[in-house]
Amino acid sequence: MKLLLLVILLGWQPFAWGETAYISDQRTVQMRAGRGLDYKILSQLESGTPVTILQRDNKSGYSKVQLENGQRGWVLARFLTKEPPARVKLPELEQKLQALMEENNRLKQTLAALTAQHAQVSADKDKFNTQTSRLQAELKRIRKSAANALEIEAERNQLRERVVLLERELQKVKLEKQALESETGQSWFAIGAGVLFAGIVLGLILPRLGWRRKPGWDTL
Repeated sequence: MKLLLLVILLGWQPFAWGETAYISDQRTVQMRAGRGLDYKILSQLESGTPVTILQRDNKSGYSKVQLENGQRGWVLARFLTKEPPARVKLPELEQKLQALMEENNRLKQTLAALTAQHAQVSADKDKFNTQTSRLQAELKRIRKSAANALEIEAERNQLRERVVLLERELQKVKLEKQALESETGQSWFAIGAGVLFAGIVLGLILPRLGWRRKPGWDTL
């Protein structure tokens, strides 16, 4: 009797009044009209059936419970547990497992999509780097060409200045030539006029000189 009482006490967990408990993993638990095996069986409670604790009797090891339909009776306290048994938790766990599996599949699909995007981004990055290198080389060439163009532009401006100076010198030389030619023409004109005038004078004087000398020759 003492051994039976010890087993009952070890298997039984204290419950507060009004606390919800569950029938443990026994297939069925008998709910009786009183605290003992001699009382009438009121119901066979399946594992996982929720009950409300109404009263405890530590001496007999029975607890008075109430079912969800309002029926009341006594059951052995050692067949009550605070947590729902595996039989009750199993469907919930299966649902959670199914949700986790679905979430895992979604994560796998997301990972595959991200992996594909990463590969595309890497390819785009390589392409961008290639284009950047090409553009940098083109920019370098353009800068070099621009520098050459500036040098050519400066040289052209210098040549233009030299051409302008040469044209001015040429114009000056032309003007000096024209002036010289004009002075030369005037000199030759003056010389010619002088010679002509001298010839006229001589033509007028010489006849007279010859006429005056004839009598003297005859006298000789």
